[in-house]
Amino acid sequence: MHIRKPIFIGIILLILLSLLALGCGGGEPEYRSGYRYEATQNLVNLVREAAALVERDGDKAFPEFKTDGSKWWKGEDYIFVLDTEGNMLVHPDPSLEGKNKLGLKDVNGKPIIKQFIYEVTSYEGKTEGWTHYLWPKPGEIMPTWKTTFVKLATTPSSQQYIVGSGVYNMKMEGAFVEDEVKDAAQLIESKGTDALDVIRDPASEFLFPNTYIFVFAQDGTDLVNPAFRYLEGQNIMDLKDADGKYLVRAMFDLVEKQDSGWVDYKWPKPGETKPTNKSSFVAKAKLGDTCFLVGSGFYVQ
Repeated sequence: MHIRKPIFIGIILLILLSLLALGCGGGEPEYRSGYRYEATQNLVNLVREAAALVERDGDKAFPEFKTDGSKWWKGEDYIFVLDTEGNMLVHPDPSLEGKNKLGLKDVNGKPIIKQFIYEVTSYEGKTEGWTHYLWPKPGEIMPTWKTTFVKLATTPSSQQYIVGSGVYNMKMEGAFVEDEVKDAAQLIESKGTDALDVIRDPASEFLFPNTYIFVFAQDGTDLVNPAFRYLEGQNIMDLKDADGKYLVRAMFDLVEKQDSGWVDYKWPKPGETKPTNKSSFVAKAKLGDTCFLVGSGFYVQ
């Protein structure tokens, strides 16, 4: 049977489009590539734009951020500015301005301002990042998850400021997971095994909305697993998911080939027994001749 060339080309195009729609076009799934949600994109763009203004004009830019109803301050969404000592320089609440807020903590004891500063000054080559903490909305008593994006801004006179903004109940992004895993891997490489207690601590940056960091020794021993503490100390190299996939071996195989990346498998949510689709970002952390596997994941809807 002879198929005309235009019809044949049309059939090929339809097949290619179908493969792309199913995530088989060779690219990353949508939830892994960049920032998926508009709210995240808007927040990042706002903070970066504000930081660029500070980098250009220094503290002369601060009055622009204090106009209620402007692009910088709309309701519970606003730009704040700190110095690297924890002094609040710009905030919608005038009573906070000019005060040192290093002691500010959330309900779990997470030092919020310290983490803002640490996020952009303590990791090699990193000048922006995410912090997740529990904080009540204005006028409410019960805390809810708030996610804040912060960026370090350096002025022409070399003065450094931290510019940020946050959103309540932000949807989980693959980029959040990557950010925390890379931070945890760097922490292990700089502090050694002392970092494991930090990663496990509920007041650390490494526990965030329904998500946590896990760490495996190179022989497959589970060293840190806050949601499944009974696994810590056990060798789980041969652990299988609900489909029979050796998920830990798959993670180690990946980091041997490319240092970091994503692994898909099925795993129950904390407190549940029914398996759910989960995608985890894993990375290798080197400590002398010893390697650790560091990872975190989220449940894919």
